[in-house]
Amino acid sequence: MRPEHAAVVADVQREWTATGLTGSLLARHLGTGEELGFGADEPWPLASVVKLPVALVVLDAFARGELDPAEPFDLDPRATTSGPTGVAAFRHPGRVAAEDLLQLALAVSDNAATDLLLDRIGRDEVAARIAGLGFPEIVLRHSMRAIYGTSGTVTAAGLALTGGGRTPGGGHVIDELDPTRANVGTARSLVTLLARVWADEVGAPGVAGRLRAMLGHQLVRHRLAVELVSDEVRVRSKTGTFLDLRHEAGVVELGDTERIAVAVLTRSAVPAAVQMEAELAIGHAARLAVEALRG
Repeated sequence: MRPEHAAVVADVQREWTATGLTGSLLARHLGTGEELGFGADEPWPLASVVKLPVALVVLDAFARGELDPAEPFDLDPRATTSGPTGVAAFRHPGRVAAEDLLQLALAVSDNAATDLLLDRIGRDEVAARIAGLGFPEIVLRHSMRAIYGTSGTVTAAGLALTGGGRTPGGGHVIDELDPTRANVGTARSLVTLLARVWADEVGAPGVAGRLRAMLGHQLVRHRLAVELVSDEVRVRSKTGTFLDLRHEAGVVELGDTERIAVAVLTRSAVPAAVQMEAELAIGHAARLAVEALRG
């Protein structure tokens, strides 16, 4: 890493410490391959960022003719996974096509839509396909309903009172926050996935392009994008939030030529659900990393 890049890393780490954040950061220029970051190989519970590799598998199933994008899914609000967005918030029965469920899973992080697709293909099969596509460090172990059930009974403040819920052996009292039992990945594995998607090097023909398009519709814009988006800059990404976790992984597109993949995986020590300082610190880190890597 260049000396000037090391200075950027130090600045980010100081700001994160002051804000109560710990975490991993990796940014990679997809043209030059140059990287900047820290903690890139540390495994993290992914929360909703796991929907990114899940989407890759689902789109690959569409392209291979294993699942019809127009296949209708009947929705029963009494049986679908809970959540604040998308079909998870529906109050009445309905019907939605498979591809539209996937768009909801990415755009508004719809837990119910994700679980309907996981149940249709099979969670173990999706996990095996993620590894088979070349991402063994990204491990799918549970559905989204497991996460949402926990977050409905445990608050960020309650988690802080238990010392963050960590066990003496380095594990966690909550399965979905324990790297040995949760859906996990590293910043490096996520950046590598994004790099292969942007290079059209993964999945059946057309899959990578469709995933890039879908990632451009995410509604949450107050992390990676907050200091970057302009008429000349676009961010295509997926967030993940669960109790003390605040993540995002995506690609920053600078004009027509430069592409920089960024993965930020963080944990906050502040016992609050709403933490704009943490969100802004993540966005500031992304801007510093992108500016340092620009050609």
